[in-house]
Amino acid sequence: MKRNGETKRRRNVAEEAEPRGGGEDPAMWENLDRNFRQVQSVLDRNRSLIQQVNDNHHSRMADNMSKNVALIQELNGNITKVVSMYSDLNTNFSSAFHGGNNGHDGGSAGTRAN
Repeated sequence: MKRNGETKRRRNVAEEAEPRGGGEDPAMWENLDRNFRQVQSVLDRNRSLIQQVNDNHHSRMADNMSKNVALIQELNGNITKVVSMYSDLNTNFSSAFHGGNNGHDGGSAGTRAN
């Protein structure tokens, strides 16, 4: 579930960052938007995992507590994935604005979100 205004904020940031020379590149923006959606998907999953961990903890049932081990391991892996995805987004965004072509190739962030 996205927070209200999140997409609007991303677009506003994108519009402000756009070069003044009229260098619009729809493919680059579509790629960035797709990558942000992939990041958001992992963050949404993390929110769900955290809620499950909290529910299990509050239940104080041994079986539920043991389930938290796997949930926390998944959460930890997802955090690492998000850091990597943001790094890729940064690289792709910077390259696109400095004449590179990384903003068009889908980047490795697209493959890590799956």
